[in-house]
Amino acid sequence: MAVLRLCLASLLLNCPREAIAAPPAPLANALEALRDQKSYSWEVINADPGPVAQPFPTRRGNVTLIQQNTSPHVKGSIDRHGDMVIQREWADGLRLDTVITADHGVVTKTPEGWMTSQEVLTALAAEQLQNDKVTPRYLWLRRSDRPDLRRPDEELLPLLKSARTFAGDGDSYSVHGRINPNGATEAGADDSPGAIEVDVTVKLKNGLIRDYEVKVETTRAVSRARVQIPVSDQRIVILTYLPVSKIDLPDEVRGKLQSLVPPSGAKGPAKK
Repeated sequence: MAVLRLCLASLLLNCPREAIAAPPAPLANALEALRDQKSYSWEVINADPGPVAQPFPTRRGNVTLIQQNTSPHVKGSIDRHGDMVIQREWADGLRLDTVITADHGVVTKTPEGWMTSQEVLTALAAEQLQNDKVTPRYLWLRRSDRPDLRRPDEELLPLLKSARTFAGDGDSYSVHGRINPNGATEAGADDSPGAIEVDVTVKLKNGLIRDYEVKVETTRAVSRARVQIPVSDQRIVILTYLPVSKIDLPDEVRGKLQSLVPPSGAKGPAKK
């Protein structure tokens, strides 16, 4: 998912130099409404996790590649105070709940209880030193380490400044772009291997963003076979505008968050 979001950010922020378009008024108004929304919830639905068998030809005959979407199913909410909770659940059954406070404190509920970001990082380093092989503990620690915590408004607001051309009208708008291996996004770029095609579709209802869909298509080189195989990713983000007054935090979480607050009178790092 992180790679997919990176593609979206690159698409929106890097536009052809000659582009002079702007988001249609209904879309711009909906984006501004989302920006001003103090509290809302969202859900991220990813493509079928598979596994999906994909045959492709090689010099030695046809080969079948098994692909699987490993992105988690995500549910998130932000309350009126700016505190946020994100629930991530993978196809293998692992679930991680992460709380992010308005002042950027982060704690995650893991199979071993609630852990701060520093505790996760320390445990991950120790697990790598103590084991030569990948362990189940390493896998959930890796997923707990520095998750993508951006909200839909943070992801979509670059659309307001995007100069790309939007298609559609009324309640559905879409934008398409290409990101080449060198990072260029200019129109008319060649179809070089590794180029990433990105499509974003935003749907409105009653003047608000109801959901948006992101599709990414590219190719990946397979070693030995020396062929490029198609790779795709897709997700839909659904927004709900029911306000959350306050996220209920267990006492253990409050204790962890309190440990992240510098003691009264403590000085921050000296400015250079």
